[in-house]
Amino acid sequence: MEQLNAKISVILTEVYRFFYKLVIEMRKITQITTIAVVMAFGFFSCSKPGCTDENSTNYNSEANEDDGTCAYRGDITFWCLPAVSSALIGAGHTELSFELEGEIVGTIVTESFFSPTGECNTPGVKTFPMEDLPYEYRYYKYRVRGFGGATIYEDFIKLDANTCLSVQLE
Repeated sequence: MEQLNAKISVILTEVYRFFYKLVIEMRKITQITTIAVVMAFGFFSCSKPGCTDENSTNYNSEANEDDGTCAYRGDITFWCLPAVSSALIGAGHTELSFELEGEIVGTIVTESFFSPTGECNTPGVKTFPMEDLPYEYRYYKYRVRGFGGATIYEDFIKLDANTCLSVQLE
């Protein structure tokens, strides 16, 4: 009987060791699975807000969620041919004032305001940089005033982002 008890004791010890090792391995698997799930969740759900439009001035290549903060820029260039400049001087408009949305944004002496092509930022034109536009385009109302504040030209224009809009006064 003692031999039988000793054998049962050895078998129970081996069974206990087996289940103990099994529980330890199961804990390791559970920990590894938990870590993997947390890492996967963190990787796939990590939101990085910012401007996702590559055409904006504040594009964020690391952003994966557009937060509406994109900003754009563009230029508005006013110009006229030499004959128009001469006609303006002849009418007494020796200086021109430029308004955008009702605000004076600049002036120019009429005798130096003429260009054969009207390219942005070239001699004889008046270019206004427009920074921090909230959209890819914007509409503006412009006025050009001459002697005594008289309105000589006015119209609405559409400025597209990252462009130079050439406005010829005729």
